[in-house]
Amino acid sequence: MRWDLKENVPIVSPSGEGWVLRNDFWLMSSWEKMRVEEFVEKFFGVKASLGSRFLVAHKMPSWEPGIDYASEIYGEGAKLGLLIHRVDKDAWAVEGTGALASILEGIGAAVNEIRESEAVSRRLKGKKIKIDTGKCADYCLVKAGDYVGFAKKTADNSYKIKDLARKGFRLLGEPAASSLLNKNMDVLEKMADEAKSFIRRVSEKYGQNEVPVAYSGGADSTALLSLAVEALGGERVIAVYTDTGMEFPETIAYAESVAARLGVRLVVLKSIYDPISEIRRRGIMSVENRWCTRLLKLEALKKFYREGGYRVYLDGARAYESSLREKTPRLSENPYIKEVARALPIRDWPRMLVQLYLMWRGIPPNPLYDEGLTRIGCMVCPAMMNYELKLSYARNRSFHEAVMNSAGLSPEEYLSMRWKGR
Repeated sequence: MRWDLKENVPIVSPSGEGWVLRNDFWLMSSWEKMRVEEFVEKFFGVKASLGSRFLVAHKMPSWEPGIDYASEIYGEGAKLGLLIHRVDKDAWAVEGTGALASILEGIGAAVNEIRESEAVSRRLKGKKIKIDTGKCADYCLVKAGDYVGFAKKTADNSYKIKDLARKGFRLLGEPAASSLLNKNMDVLEKMADEAKSFIRRVSEKYGQNEVPVAYSGGADSTALLSLAVEALGGERVIAVYTDTGMEFPETIAYAESVAARLGVRLVVLKSIYDPISEIRRRGIMSVENRWCTRLLKLEALKKFYREGGYRVYLDGARAYESSLREKTPRLSENPYIKEVARALPIRDWPRMLVQLYLMWRGIPPNPLYDEGLTRIGCMVCPAMMNYELKLSYARNRSFHEAVMNSAGLSPEEYLSMRWKGR
């Protein structure tokens, strides 16, 4: 990914120009940007209005059990730091770079000057220094000569300098969505055309006049559904949505609106199993025992594909999502639905490209994304992050209480999500 400094927009760069982002990356939601704004105002006393600005998050692996969200932040033509959520404190934090420190100084944040004898430019990075704790809380901005940086309080009440950069980073011009699309149009058109060509080849290979799309109401399957309509025509595409009995009501409504917008038939499959009864009988689902997917979703899909005589379906799974999906071939047999092939037209798309495609086609995203949720199917899922379950709990309390009671869990046990690793 690279950054257009004049237009102040990120550009997906398959050729490897700019930053090499090895994991999934995306345009941060308004909810994620609010977490950054709150942190900046709390610790540095300035308002960073990010609502109209484009920030890109790059998923990072957690390096300790207490962290369930960690993403690098890119914006204003620079790497700005790391946004993390700590489960034990239920708190969000930004571990900033020197570039972010420079930008914050430029909008009025106080910066603590390090004594000249200590200021040996970038060699201070990683070093501990003493700062008057009356001037700083857990995080502090520091400067030394021409350098400005970001420091974090340590257990011995000193501050460790996380990063330094030369002064000069600043907020760039106000970006426009039209510029974001225009700058990414070459890669968008190329990837969309390739995906549509793949869809047509798959349809011809299996001789299916009607092609099902496994539809969840999420961004990936919504982009795929639109691509399928462009490739085959709306009359040849079916959106197949499985209602597990645990779906967000907003997602069901969104799926209906998208299907109507694209002019495709929406088939809503209902599981014959009651999730609350199954939790009582089997125990709550976990990462290692996701009986919910197999029982509540795949059984209904298997029956539908078998009875309809379908030999292939389209799925929006992407390699960037996980190491398991990275290993999944673009066209293969689903191990749970062996008689039907699964085709992955957007397998090699990063999440940002999915977002750009939806913007290009004027399809609004599921509103739950801007409410802080990334898992927008089931209201409870072992793949959720801890903070997501709490957000879901606040929205759908009666459902979650039924799950807790059936699983024999207290609110503290349930919301801690310790059960997901059973």
